[in-house]
Amino acid sequence: MILQRLCEYYDVIDANPEIEIAQEGFAPQKVTFEIVLSRDGGVAAINDLRSTEGKRKIPRSLRLPFEGRTSGVKAMFLWDKAEYLLGYLSPELRDQPNGESESDEKKRLKKVDRVLKCFEASKQTHLEFADSIEDDGYAVLCQFYRSWELLNLSVEQRTLIDDLGTGFGVFRIDGERQFLHDSSQLRRFWSGYQMNRDGDDVSGICLVTGERTSLARLHGSIKGVRDAQSSGASIVSFNKSAFESFGKTQSFNSPVGEQAAFKYATALNFLLDRKNNRTIQVGDATCVFWSDAKDTIAEDVFSFGLDPGRFEDEGRAAAIGNVLSQAMDGNAVLPEPGAAFHVLGLSPNASRLSIRFWISGSAIEMVCRVAEHQRRLEIAHSGKDSDWVPLWMILAQTARESKEVPPLLGGVLLRSVLTGGRYPEALLAAILRRVRAEQEIRHVKAATIKAILNHNHHKEISVMLDPERPDPAYQLGRLFACLERAQEDALPGLNATIKDRYFGAASSTPGTVFPRLIRMNQHHIGKLEGGKKVVAEKRIQEIMGRLHDFPSHLGIVDQGLFSIGYYHQRQDFFTKKEKPTETAQ
Repeated sequence: MILQRLCEYYDVIDANPEIEIAQEGFAPQKVTFEIVLSRDGGVAAINDLRSTEGKRKIPRSLRLPFEGRTSGVKAMFLWDKAEYLLGYLSPELRDQPNGESESDEKKRLKKVDRVLKCFEASKQTHLEFADSIEDDGYAVLCQFYRSWELLNLSVEQRTLIDDLGTGFGVFRIDGERQFLHDSSQLRRFWSGYQMNRDGDDVSGICLVTGERTSLARLHGSIKGVRDAQSSGASIVSFNKSAFESFGKTQSFNSPVGEQAAFKYATALNFLLDRKNNRTIQVGDATCVFWSDAKDTIAEDVFSFGLDPGRFEDEGRAAAIGNVLSQAMDGNAVLPEPGAAFHVLGLSPNASRLSIRFWISGSAIEMVCRVAEHQRRLEIAHSGKDSDWVPLWMILAQTARESKEVPPLLGGVLLRSVLTGGRYPEALLAAILRRVRAEQEIRHVKAATIKAILNHNHHKEISVMLDPERPDPAYQLGRLFACLERAQEDALPGLNATIKDRYFGAASSTPGTVFPRLIRMNQHHIGKLEGGKKVVAEKRIQEIMGRLHDFPSHLGIVDQGLFSIGYYHQRQDFFTKKEKPTETAQ
């Protein structure tokens, strides 16, 4: 199902003249350098192709002739790593250290031998086609391979490659503006070569199309999933005999036609490319999404609901936010509401990718689920807080630093939002732990607790303060806020209030804390004068009238209610009250 939908999406974008997508036999690759060849086959220059963003060096994405490569030695056509193109040896391989042990020397020499094999493989691959390709630029490349020796590199060129590391390189002929692989003649040759290969092709029924065709032995690498291998990872891969069955080797265990394998890998790499804005990162899950609709509004509203900050254009963000607000009110209007909408969650698993979730529905269904999630998060807040809460910010409330966030929690949270299912209970527990540790509850934490309690436990918590709410835990939270406010009014300029010392204990074991706080409050009330004293006493008496006792212990749900009661009451203190209008006599 997943591969079928990706193949269909490839056909859609391939038919769109405004979108540039790789053709069969080509795939996007991250390139870091170019080798400029002089007309006699020598190396005229080696140039860094990376761009600079802040302090980062960003490789350049190019569509290159592609064949799958395993861990063995196999050369790419017209591009590759420096060890293939130049026989390049890294500093640790070319410089023999003093006092090197015999075993270390053997390991180093083994690696050197592999580099030499890599260069020889690239040389043979390109010279093999010398008589089949009539192209002046390719003739220069063949001359380069016939005469090249590693010692021909200058010190400056070697230093540049040392700095580039393990990136990929391409060729360009001196005086030409385009890269060698962009030659129309060479691109036609490669496409024809890929289509007409006979060799050891295996035919069978493709699981994606249902047609008998040539099956792919290796599937294309998928790039762009966070924390996966930089060289790419696979969705379909059988790299050990233990994974194989019925005498079938490698990907023939999962028969997919070569054309279908190319299409799904290319479409997925297109979606994972950051510039196409079809990915959202939540914890360890990289989420890609796409719709069959011609208009992108559904995809934009969907992504805005999960990460509002991704839109830098304020005008565009406001327009999308308006559509999301309409969806929250049940009045969403989309150009193609019934168009299919797909969401795929991926996470790294060594050289493979794990499918975390696969969710399909209509565009209106997906937009409404995201809108419903944002509606659950609605709660009173100050003008400094945003109306929209991104998923990554919810996860950030569970730990001191992002690296401490449980890696699987993000994927589970995202899945619950997209399916309309229960939020993970672990999320509530983690946020309450941070509330107790920080002795503080602010907008995002309060909004998330409210959403979980309402959706999972049907507590029907309101957006604003609800003085009539019967839950003792909620009223205890209100009471704590009022006791703190009385202390602040009595002792202005305090560096720390009762919140900084007692909040955690009060929210979990109120029976041991509140009697002491009540006694302290008598001292604070005594310092107040006039209206402030009357108001403070009235607030506390009103809440105490709703409580019969102080429970010895509060469970996790009641701890959440305590936090919301405290947050609501604090927000109410700073909410401007409307004066009652006088009726005409």
